[in-house]
Amino acid sequence: MHQDGGPCTHLKMLTAALLVLLLLVLALLTKRHGGFSFPKNLGRLPGPRALPFVGNLLHLFHPDLPIHFHDLARQYGSIFRLRLGSKDMVVLNSTDLIREALLRKWSDFAGRPHGFVADLVSLGGKDLSLGNYTPTWRLQRKMAHVAFQRCLRGNMEQIVQSQARQLCKAFHGYGGKPVDLAKDFSLQACGVICSVLFGPLDNFTIEKLHDCIYKIMENWGAISVQVVDALPFLKVFPNANLRHLLSCIKSRDALVQHVMKKHQIQERIHEELMAVVGTSRDPTYSDREHLPFLNATILETLRLRPSAVLALPHMTIRDTSLSGFSIPKGTTVITNLYGAHHDESKWHHPLEFRPERFLEEDPSGEAQRQLIPFGCGARVCLGETLGRMEAFHVLAHTLRDFQILPPSPGDLPDLRGFYRFIVHCKPFRVRLVPWAAVSELAK
Repeated sequence: MHQDGGPCTHLKMLTAALLVLLLLVLALLTKRHGGFSFPKNLGRLPGPRALPFVGNLLHLFHPDLPIHFHDLARQYGSIFRLRLGSKDMVVLNSTDLIREALLRKWSDFAGRPHGFVADLVSLGGKDLSLGNYTPTWRLQRKMAHVAFQRCLRGNMEQIVQSQARQLCKAFHGYGGKPVDLAKDFSLQACGVICSVLFGPLDNFTIEKLHDCIYKIMENWGAISVQVVDALPFLKVFPNANLRHLLSCIKSRDALVQHVMKKHQIQERIHEELMAVVGTSRDPTYSDREHLPFLNATILETLRLRPSAVLALPHMTIRDTSLSGFSIPKGTTVITNLYGAHHDESKWHHPLEFRPERFLEEDPSGEAQRQLIPFGCGARVCLGETLGRMEAFHVLAHTLRDFQILPPSPGDLPDLRGFYRFIVHCKPFRVRLVPWAAVSELAK
């Protein structure tokens, strides 16, 4: 650790001072010249006023970026434009717009924008997630899809079931004491992915991969990393997050997700599981059609906590249009899943956690059509089926065996979270108490 006043501290102070000076100069230029003009072919798109040189970069400093984009959509419409440095960006905030772009006009929007950070992580765009739309990418995507489908028809569910059983075994070991389950759930998710990709691994290796993946996810969303893509010259300044990212780019993708459930919801799911599955066997994925409330709870969780609230950006590979607006080739397109899943015109009381919206309130199935937690189109998440299966088994195994209680009565967690490119919940602890023990206490 550097001592106060050391060279690292001085460099950080110099960087901060330069950035403040830059912003002051930009503010003066804006006042003198009256804003920043956009290219003609994006001129019709509404959006906030841009500063010279950096454009709308300051909007990225908002602590809850997807929510901020949703608020901007209320002001400028479900599609609006931003300018980041020398790059144009269009933000989509409704399911209808996202489907128009990624399904009906998928080939126009199939590219990936080039950026310093993305190229760093993907070794120059050589992976499926960040690679550009080319014949090589299409071949790799097809091969990956075929391999994944074979795994689905093989032993994937057995792997997920095994990890869920190990998770419940660990829960029993806690003896009903208050614990933070964040690492348990993320280790379980990492164990599933590693087993699918590499075969059986020891717990030590899984934990090392998990820690590396977590650092990638943590630093990917850091503002000081994202700004480098908009202003590449900043990569010469000290950047602790970028150094952390450099140290762990050899590992890949993980899915970490967990949302606390209300007491009545837990009881209803448990009763449903006992009626359909019981205790003589483990739940299977085919049981889900007979477990409508469990399924609806998973859908509502995915609505509020999709795997990435700001999905990976797309880029137009030719001149196109969207909702009547001209979108030129090379435009970065952001799909704000938070905005789509909190659209007041589609979702009644969107901030509330209500699984019922997918059941008796939705006889036509419209709510499910508005749900796109894994994206859609040519670049839909390859792991969507695995993600849904994993959520089912973790929730089914856990709530069949345990009731999730606060550390003490009334001590409920704050679930507002921090919204960047993924959602981070504030740390909280729970008690996992077997249902039989809960029944005894109630007597």
